[in-house]
Amino acid sequence: MFDKWFKLPAHLYLRLTALTILTVGITLSNVLMSIGAIWIISNWIIEADYKNSWERIKQNKSVWFVLFIFFLGMLSLFWSENLAYGVKDLRVKLPFLVIPFVMAASKPLPRHFFHFLLFVFLGMVAFTSAYNYLHFYSGGSELKDIREMSLFISHVRFSTLTVLAIFIAFYCFLNRIGFRWMMLILIPWFLYYLYLSQVINGYLLLVIISLFSLFYGLKRIPQANYRRWAIMGLIALLTTGGIVSFKFLSSFVDTEEQGADELAEYTPNGNPYVHDTSNKFMENGHLVWINVSQKELRSEWNKRSNMAYDSLDRKEQPLSGTLMRYITSKGLRKDSIAVWSLTESEIQDIENGVCSAVASSGLKARVQSFLHEYQMYQSGGDPNGHSLLQRMEHIKTAIYILKEKWLLGTGVGDLSAAFDQAYLDTNSKLIEENRWHSHNQYLSLWISHGILGLLAFIIMILYPLFEKKADYFTWIVTIALFASCLFQDVLETQAGVTIFALFYALSAYRESQNSSAQSKEV
Repeated sequence: MFDKWFKLPAHLYLRLTALTILTVGITLSNVLMSIGAIWIISNWIIEADYKNSWERIKQNKSVWFVLFIFFLGMLSLFWSENLAYGVKDLRVKLPFLVIPFVMAASKPLPRHFFHFLLFVFLGMVAFTSAYNYLHFYSGGSELKDIREMSLFISHVRFSTLTVLAIFIAFYCFLNRIGFRWMMLILIPWFLYYLYLSQVINGYLLLVIISLFSLFYGLKRIPQANYRRWAIMGLIALLTTGGIVSFKFLSSFVDTEEQGADELAEYTPNGNPYVHDTSNKFMENGHLVWINVSQKELRSEWNKRSNMAYDSLDRKEQPLSGTLMRYITSKGLRKDSIAVWSLTESEIQDIENGVCSAVASSGLKARVQSFLHEYQMYQSGGDPNGHSLLQRMEHIKTAIYILKEKWLLGTGVGDLSAAFDQAYLDTNSKLIEENRWHSHNQYLSLWISHGILGLLAFIIMILYPLFEKKADYFTWIVTIALFASCLFQDVLETQAGVTIFALFYALSAYRESQNSSAQSKEV
């Protein structure tokens, strides 16, 4: 409509504006995400180019799976008891329908507009990560919990955006899009920020896409002789990486086995040590429950801190346990000497709930926490407050539900009710505020939409790889979306839905890399 009035592609520019708002919004604001989603569908309705839209939708077969999943969710309301929750859930998922549908129904996004959106995304991730970093390390976060570093969206989702930014910058570098020197600055910064963030999901996603990128590059080496040398180099690289990783992990679990006769009986002050050699909890490769003098820890800690030894730290964990773990991580005995060796900064860390002296060192800290939680899980420990243990409980509960609801599911309206009841049925140790959904989008969708919804969702994610000749961007986005759904309920929040829908649409419904910018596709 506006195209005829103004004699220029007004609706294309309006669509680009909506996509720009969405790209900014996914790093900063739910409000911007809402504005962008409303804008893009409103622009399509006003454009009223329905005949050509229908032809494009028939050509872009992947969008039919998007439509099927959303309307299957609507249909499932008929066997849901809680209609109010179902309607609310579908409203949250509207960007999942709206953004891919409009992009599939509209003319393919020209390459120069696509490149502009990539620059906007890289700029926003760079700005947001720098702001997060400066705010966190300038004292803006009182408790110094690394999860507080992401100010605007979930730290887990921002880690996904950071990984995407790394490889999108690499994609721009390879294809000479924009200033190549700028990409060489952004990539190291994004890697450093990801390292600091301590998000295991982000680390795993980085490794997965890095390995894919290596094999993707190998297939494109034209001469067989060069390819053979490249393969040998890759094998050497992977072998070296495996050895380094093994030694790195061994540093957490290798500990000197000490017999009871080798352990000291008394502290330098003459107080007896307590040794529980049957308890295998470790911190940074050292056993926690040996060389313990609770008497000296309590007495000397209360002289150094205003927070009592028998109280809770600021994360509401027993402070005595936090202190013991922290001292153990330094390889010290739990006695008066160890307490007085702590610096004022370390005292504050312990008061704030930091359990390890390596807790500020990125990957090492997260692996240490991961292994500690796994040890707790093996010993039947309390899962509350421990992300790994909680996720195991979530998945166990999801599987319990699927034993009865694997075919049609519960319906979108009864998803939460099914989890609530399952936690009661299985006598879960999780407290009420930690009784979430599965933290796995495939399981959650299977429970709510049934087996057909699950299959349609998997096909939908993978279909763009085969619908058109997939380039590197399409591959990295597909891998990122597929892997993220293994570790998150991506479609359960506005930010997750919008990130998924936006990148899916950009990878699937843009101008082909081999097409002219003046493509005349309908």
